[in-house]
Amino acid sequence: MTSELFKPNAYLTPSTEEEVSELLKRHGDKAKIIAGGTGIYEVAHRGLLSDVQVLIDISQLGLEYVKLSSDGSGASLVIGSCATMSELLGSKELSSKQELGALIDALRIIHPTQVKNVATIGGAICTALPFFDLPVALLCLNAGVVVSPSGDLRALSDFIQGYFSVNLGAGEFVREVVLRLSEGENTASSFKKFALTGDDWALVNSGACIALDESGKKIHRATISIGGGVGEKPVLAKKTSTSILGIEFSDEVKLKALIDSEMEKDIEPVTDIRASAEYRLKIAKVICRRAVLEACERASGERNN
Repeated sequence: MTSELFKPNAYLTPSTEEEVSELLKRHGDKAKIIAGGTGIYEVAHRGLLSDVQVLIDISQLGLEYVKLSSDGSGASLVIGSCATMSELLGSKELSSKQELGALIDALRIIHPTQVKNVATIGGAICTALPFFDLPVALLCLNAGVVVSPSGDLRALSDFIQGYFSVNLGAGEFVREVVLRLSEGENTASSFKKFALTGDDWALVNSGACIALDESGKKIHRATISIGGGVGEKPVLAKKTSTSILGIEFSDEVKLKALIDSEMEKDIEPVTDIRASAEYRLKIAKVICRRAVLEACERASGERNN
């Protein structure tokens, strides 16, 4: 049951992106985009949509696609904002790329299946909760967000601004998510999560995308993301990512020492009723290391998705 305060008086189903934009401009803060509806439920259930009077359903715009695309700067995986988590997980375009292993990992552990069958990638991003899994996996993959109607491409790291806050102007909404794919590198990624139960939001979660050098032993490039109770938005652990460059991933002692040392500089965990900041920091170091190691093993061919 949603909050008694959430009682929209209009449900609109525009058929073009231009119509959506005009409706958003007309109704302003009193309008909310809906596609799968699970994000709306999560927020409304907590009484945070009392001002919303109009729901704008974008499920008729044909944004359910998952496709590979190429341009002058290389290949990309392009995901329409209305693609459900189940559709994305079942797509051959995703499963064929070990570089996108973090996204596959995150999709596999999202429960229950009923939610995964209707929840959309656009909703997971725009709800902008740091405890969600999909944004953290996408963040380590340097995802970009294409905004309609302008077609602007915005980095996910800048797009998510805080609790329920994203970088969208008047009349704008998310059209698709773009993941640039590397060429000629031994690249793979992994996602790890720690929660109190299998269905719970993350206390801490982490994604790691790793490119190995030509020897297949040393870390050439690293992008690490951390989410959960580490602030108002998921973060890129830039100092930790930089510290492990040039390290042989088989040297787990050195890898652990570097991650433990630098993670404290990258995140500021919070204390709440679910866990203390100190506990979250310890967990972050462990799951980050596990994500990095698994990504390295996948990139070297020692482990498959």
